[in-house]
Formats: sequence, structure tokens, C-alpha cells
Amino acid sequence: MATVHNNVVSGPEERSIPAHLSYGQFLFDKLKAGGNNIAQICAETGNSVTYRSILQSSVNLAAALQRLGLKKGDVVSLSSENRFEFTVSALAIVYCGGVLSTLNVTYSPGEITHILNITKPKFIFTSPITAQNIYDCSKDLAHVEKLILFGEYDIVPGVFYNDLVKNEVHIDDFTLVDVNGLEDTLAVMCSSGTTGLPKGVMLTHVNFLTLAVHMKYYLETSQQNHKHKVTRALSLIPWFHAYGFITTLAIMCMHIEIVFLVRFEEEQFLETIQKYKINMATLVPPLAVFLAKHPLVPRYDLSSLNEVWCGAAPLSREIQAAVSQRSGIGFIRQGYGLTEVTMACCVDLTNSGQKQGSCGIPAPGMKIKVLDIDNGKKLGPNQEGELWIKSPLRMKGYMGDRAASDALFDAEGYVQTGDIGYYDSDGFFYIVDRLKELIKYKGFQVAPAELEALVLQLAGVAECGVVGRSDELAGELPVAFVVPQPGHSLTPQQIQDYVASKVSPAKHLRGGVIFVDEIPKNPSGKILRKELRKMLDDKVKSKL
Repeated sequence: MATVHNNVVSGPEERSIPAHLSYGQFLFDKLKAGGNNIAQICAETGNSVTYRSILQSSVNLAAALQRLGLKKGDVVSLSSENRFEFTVSALAIVYCGGVLSTLNVTYSPGEITHILNITKPKFIFTSPITAQNIYDCSKDLAHVEKLILFGEYDIVPGVFYNDLVKNEVHIDDFTLVDVNGLEDTLAVMCSSGTTGLPKGVMLTHVNFLTLAVHMKYYLETSQQNHKHKVTRALSLIPWFHAYGFITTLAIMCMHIEIVFLVRFEEEQFLETIQKYKINMATLVPPLAVFLAKHPLVPRYDLSSLNEVWCGAAPLSREIQAAVSQRSGIGFIRQGYGLTEVTMACCVDLTNSGQKQGSCGIPAPGMKIKVLDIDNGKKLGPNQEGELWIKSPLRMKGYMGDRAASDALFDAEGYVQTGDIGYYDSDGFFYIVDRLKELIKYKGFQVAPAELEALVLQLAGVAECGVVGRSDELAGELPVAFVVPQPGHSLTPQQIQDYVASKVSPAKHLRGGVIFVDEIPKNPSGKILRKELRKMLDDKVKSKL
């Protein structure tokens, strides 16, 4: 459990990892132990691969990459949707002592070029859906020597992945490149980029190893507490995102079968859970809202789900409770993390519903303090402020940006999260919103996530996103973008009146309610408020 001392909340004792260890060797050994058991299933095709097959393909590819000239410390980028080749390619890069850099498949050419200039990859793996974009952005970059193409079509100049993996290497004859687990970078994962261009977060072998140990601890503790067993997990979060990639590898290392989806489609998502009797799923808040409100959900049997973890953005206790009541899922377990500390900072391991709305206590070895955003003073329980985290999982730094890396930490080694939240008297944390996303109304600070959670309580609302609209007198006025549920006839005024009945005057939707077809979100499920603000600006301009 958590302890609170001098307004600092500490998690359980750290689970230590020897600094010399290689995450590649850890994965290699786990795959070998998995043998001919099924490791991954693609829900769209029904195709599956075994641990042995993944190991053989990754060793073949690693040897081929070394023949192409890949050396320890070289960066290799990977731009792809979830597919079997993604895992194999990532493993092969790690075996070679290379540095993996994942690229979001929805990045614009400007964002791709930005990351390629930071990371300077030697090779880039790409799937057909991103190949043209990657080629256009990399063809004039001297450091990019080759594109490696998934699939069978030569959309752009490059070498085929399938040609590289077909030359078989004896597994016992293959030697992984030695690394210093504490110092050597394993991957450069991009920050979400919701408040600007993404940064390249450097994570070491020990970062990944420690999180794997933490994940094992979380899952084993939960299974013991709830007397259930997890044998099959659903992976829907994109693997190019740190949340999806790190959790999927950690779960695979526990020899839990992974059923993955390439994209979210309502019926296929529900059908996959029912067909494969999924025990565990990692979700984001929009998917939880879908489970709580969509009319399709009651038609499917989701009773096999006994471990549902939700992260990437705050989830309201009302949606949390609604999912349990409606779908039969026992409890949605919230977590909280950021890429700069290798994801999980807090996880709720309580029995069902004891601390609804909480993301749990600090992870093993972590300390969290909450500072007043005006004067920097440490705050006590139930006082909102900015979270600062001291973690054994802290990043090595931002690639190519020493100044930003240094600015992120205080003198005691705490990371500034930019998130507003508080803890209760038991040391359980509750996330309110991003500091940069707070709406400033006449000196009051209004959290968009709080208003979104309120609006989503209305039966006629499918999705909601809230931002501030500039106002000369008040500073900013809260505006709600709402996706109505089909068949409902809610009016903007009804939504405004409902919110006004639940919150203080500063939080009223004085900027209005705008009905839209969809709320823009990034692949990890975070609402893209900058896109909502652009939509708002465009609407204002169209009236001029």
C-alpha cells in the first residue's frame, strides 16, 4: 500500500533489476520458453503465430539486419499498424543492440520529418499504408540508407521484409549484442504531441525490464485478489504508441495469448471479445464510453472479461460504474502514466469499486508530490495541484533536446507531469486534467475533463469534448462539442441547463454547445483539443 510522509506519497518497495541486463535477452528467453504455444492472433484474419515462430523470425531478421550493416546504437524506425511483422521487427532491432524508434501512422509529413531529423534512423520499416509518406519524407535524408517494406508490393524503392526473414538461422547459434541495461537506449518513443510537436523520449533496457516486472506484479496481485485467471488478452491500442507497445510486450512475456486488432470497428471489437473469450483488455476512455452507452453492447456476451485496464486520459467514476452495470464487466481498473517515466506511474489494485474514479497508488519505488500551481508549495490530501513524480523508470532524456530534458526535472529528480490532480488520505490519486488544457474563466480554472464527464452522463450524448473560447471580458468561455446518440433529440440548451444544475457558475457552458459528427482524437484516445479549437476558430471566421 501507499505511505504518505511530509505530503509525499510513496508506492510499495521497488522491485530491483540488475543494471547489466538486456531486455532483448529477457524477451529471447521468454519466447524460447513459450515454445509452440500460440503467442498472437490477428482478430481480422484469424491467423496466429507461436512463440517459437516469433523467435525464429526475429533471429532470422536480426542476422539479416547485421548483414546489411546494422551496428549497436544505430537507430531503426518502424512505421506500421498492428501486425505480426511489427513485433518481429522490434525484437530483431533490440537483439542487435539497435535503438527502435516508432512512428505514429497518422503523422503528417511535417511530423514525420521532425522525428526523422531528431532520431536519424539508418533503416525504416514501413507497412503499405505508410510507405509512400515515409518515402516522400526520407528520400532526401542522407542518414536513411534503406526502407524495409512489409507485404508483397513494391510501392516505393526498398527491400522486402519477407526476403530478409526467409534465410533461417539456428536459434542456438545466434548471439545477442551485449548492452549496458542502465545506460543503453532501447527505444525512442514519441510523446503524445497534444500540446506541440512530439518529442523523442529515450528509454533504456532497464526501463523496459522494470516495467515488465511491475506489470507482472500488478496482474498477479489482481488475479490473487479476485480469484480469476488471465489467459487471453485483447490488444487494440496501436503498438507505435508507448502504452500499446510496452504493455503488449510485457503481457506476451507472461505467456498470455494476445489477440490484436488493427483498428477499432464497433462490431468487430465486441465480436472479438465474445468469440475469443477475452479475459483482459487495455482500453482508453472513448472505448469505455462506447461500452457504457452504445446500443450494440448488450447484444454481445462480454462476461469473460475480468481484467479491464484503462489509461491515456482521465475516466470519470460515472462512466466506470456505467460500464460495470451495463456490460457485466466487474470493474474497470484505471492507471496513470506518461512516456517520460515509461508509462505506469499509478495503478488501482483495489477490489472492485472501492475507489472509483481513482487511478490508484504510486507504482513500486515511485514517489509523487502535488504542488500548488501558483506558489509551488507541497499540498496535502484532497487539494488539487500539479503532480510531480520521482521514479526509477524515469527516461534517459529527450533525444536531441538536452535543454528540454533538464527543464523537466527539479533538483530532487522529480518529473514535472503537467497534469492536475490530487490524492486522498489513503494515498490514492485522482487525475483532473492537463494543466495546459485548463480553461481560464474570470480567474477561475475550469477542467474540461470534468465538464466532459458531466455531459456524458446524459443518455442522448455519445461523445463530448470541451475547450475554451476566447472572450474579451471573461478570458475564456467553456464550449462543449457534442456527438448526439442516434434517435435522441437533446437540444444545446438542455445540455447547458443540465451542466448548470451540477456545477458552480464558473463552470457553466457559457460558450455554448456545438453538435458535431465526431470528436477528433489521437490513436491513444486522447481528445485533440487543438483540433476542437481550430474547429471553433473556423466557425467564428465563417460568421464574419
